[in-house]
Amino acid sequence: MSYTIVTIEDDLLIAEDLKLKLKELGYSVLGNSTTCEEAIQLLQKVTPDLLIVDIMIEGEKDGIETVTEIQKQLLCPVIFLTANSESATVKRALATHPAAFLIKPFKISEFSINIDLAIRNFKQRYPTAPASTVSDAIFIPDKFLYHRVCKSEILFVEADGSYVRVVTTDKKYQITTNLKGFEAQFKHPAFYRVSRKHLVNLSKVNQINGNVLYLKNGKEEYRISISQPQRAEILSRFEIIRTKG
Repeated sequence: MSYTIVTIEDDLLIAEDLKLKLKELGYSVLGNSTTCEEAIQLLQKVTPDLLIVDIMIEGEKDGIETVTEIQKQLLCPVIFLTANSESATVKRALATHPAAFLIKPFKISEFSINIDLAIRNFKQRYPTAPASTVSDAIFIPDKFLYHRVCKSEILFVEADGSYVRVVTTDKKYQITTNLKGFEAQFKHPAFYRVSRKHLVNLSKVNQINGNVLYLKNGKEEYRISISQPQRAEILSRFEIIRTKG
């Protein structure tokens, strides 16, 4: 099987060289983008198995910010290319949960191994939601109807016995399933199971106080406690500025 790849690289000579190397390795390159805007437009037309992204692309958004925008619409493994291994840059990139980092210059054999591992690990982790079937919305059943709900508008999902409550920015839905069953059918990189009862859209969190996440929607504020054993992992998904002392 030939895996498909989209590259995001603003240096066109490097992009062309990358394309030739990938083709030599047996991969199919669906296209290259030089900016965040171009990448979003391209990914509305094609659904690759993998993104290869240069962190230091020019434009309003760098490679890390570009991937963050893409992940609001598409679930897909990412390999970052960088000549910058500074800890601050790496930490920012880790917040997007990339499959791998490759420091320039890299060996072609190393490149091939990382690509195959990234795609295979992704397909094992998300067997019911490959990149080619992911959309920006889900359809929630309500008697004989299905309501379209954008994933980005969901604040959190809460377990309530044999039901789950889906809380969005403008409405609440109740579904006859448990949280484990809902989570198995719903995949999005911004969502995290923070406790036995809650699946939270971390991009909607506007305050953290100890073991409590705060999500505000207009005048309504939600407080969600996080599991102590998972606290460090959950906090690692936010870009938190540390103070001295």
